[in-house]
Amino acid sequence: MTKHLPEEVRRTQILGAARKCFIEKGYFPTRVEDIARVAGLSKGGIYFHFEGKRQIFEALVRQEYINSAAYLKKISEELTDYQEMFGNLARYYLDYFRSRPDYPRFFIVMGEMAGRDESVRKMLASLQKEYTQVIAQIVKAGIDAGALKPVDPESTATLLKGIIDAMEGYFAIGVDMEVEKLMETGMEIVMRGLLRT
Repeated sequence: MTKHLPEEVRRTQILGAARKCFIEKGYFPTRVEDIARVAGLSKGGIYFHFEGKRQIFEALVRQEYINSAAYLKKISEELTDYQEMFGNLARYYLDYFRSRPDYPRFFIVMGEMAGRDESVRKMLASLQKEYTQVIAQIVKAGIDAGALKPVDPESTATLLKGIIDAMEGYFAIGVDMEVEKLMETGMEIVMRGLLRT
């Protein structure tokens, strides 16, 4: 008999097991039984917390975006120096992807699912839009404060999110990168651009 744990703890346990299964086997071959085995639960224990595999997958996807957006909001409220803010954000993502290789690998699973399932594609597009709106608000605040150039906030946010996603993809497939050099070069490009003026 499994030990009774608070619901949030149990859900986290199930989500961690599901992420592991989805990464190792792929979404479609993974069965609820596989998730239950890795979580150390019965199949019924999984169904007590989730309707099924699809709901678990969607919860994992939402968790990724919610956690990342929460960090964005937190750092934008704490810092007013935009160079420091962008530097902290870059460091956060690079360290996160490097220290938790399962998260970038799950990013690949999400992309695979989006390519096969229109409802997943729509969900991911909606979450991406929500996320880029948070970045756009940060950029707009910087423009209004006179700290950033008067660029289009939404386009800038989309491009910055694209850089984050590209880095996550590189980590997912094991591209060998010099993180410190990436940080230095990325900050130079984001804060000052490539062209000499």
